Amino acid sequence: MQFFARSTLLILTLAIFCFAVDSPVLAQGKGEKVRFTSVDGVELHGLFYPAGKRNSPTVIMLHPLNEDSRKATWVALAEKLNQAGFAVLTFDFRGHGHSIEIDPAEFFKYKANINGVKGAGPKKVALEYKDMFPAYFPVLVNDIAAAKAFLDHRNDTGVCNTASTIVLGADTGATLGALWLNSECYRHRLDPPTMIGFLPVVAPRAEGRDVIGGIWITPSTKLGSRSVGFSNLVGIAGREFATPMVFLYSDGDEAGKKIALNCEKAIRGPKKDEKKFPLTGAVDIKGGGKLSGTALLTKSLGADKAIVEYIKSVFESKGNDWGEREFRKTQYIWKFPTRTFPAKNQTEKTFVFDTYEKFIP
Repeated sequence: MQFFARSTLLILTLAIFCFAVDSPVLAQGKGEKVRFTSVDGVELHGLFYPAGKRNSPTVIMLHPLNEDSRKATWVALAEKLNQAGFAVLTFDFRGHGHSIEIDPAEFFKYKANINGVKGAGPKKVALEYKDMFPAYFPVLVNDIAAAKAFLDHRNDTGVCNTASTIVLGADTGATLGALWLNSECYRHRLDPPTMIGFLPVVAPRAEGRDVIGGIWITPSTKLGSRSVGFSNLVGIAGREFATPMVFLYSDGDEAGKKIALNCEKAIRGPKKDEKKFPLTGAVDIKGGGKLSGTALLTKSLGADKAIVEYIKSVFESKGNDWGEREFRKTQYIWKFPTRTFPAKNQTEKTFVFDTYEKFIP
């Protein structure tokens, strides 16, 4: 895998762990058409590829804004990941692809949707990318939250393992994924009180620890109208939780290289702590020129094969055992040092609506 030339240790890791995960290789790889609804009434469409065994990792793929999940290289990567034994979910963000239908009664209950979308009103039943103001984009993290809720339900049927989740995002999809991951680092389960009359107990473990890896393909430092420090978004997961992360860029993309190296330095430190972060690094894709985002998945570059091997090594190193989520019965909060916010009420199907602005450092 010569195109992974930035980090010697990462190359060795990718080369050494060329084995099958705890799942058979699947032949179909076409995916099941699925629909799930966001908390604010957007019908989200995607493809779900179940794993061969329930303990296999689950990959959430997040396409760039102004694209969709049906791009040929994106679909090919999802199928390749599934054929390697992983569960995979791809879906269209709101306003993209097939995810355009909204329930106006639900959607416009929220001020952020009224202010962030052109033509807001009870007669608007469809949402397109061009309808969204640039400042609105962080709200799309609600779609990722709905996707995670969908996967947690599927987890309990034994077709995926959300305790070993991998986030794979390209360009602005990576930025939204990192923003969601940062919010997960603050999300905690509320356990039942130990005695009648006592308050529920906040679980000490953040739910973000169920994300065992991140693959960021030329992540963007712009999210609509605002600049975002990508290294800050992945700081808690990457540095404090030591969640493995790879930052991919093309060998001719100087801007992508700068972002990737800054992220690597922010997590691993100037001395590049190999012991604590053996699977984290900035990696250039040889022969890609100035390509970025999903264009780097062109088959001739071989990045798709390397991503499969990288996930295998991450799962071997950091994978968690499967367990029931009981999502519908569980209550969650976002826990900050001085304040908490509700993240999911008991019996609700998904997480509460949020603008996710408070998770942008």
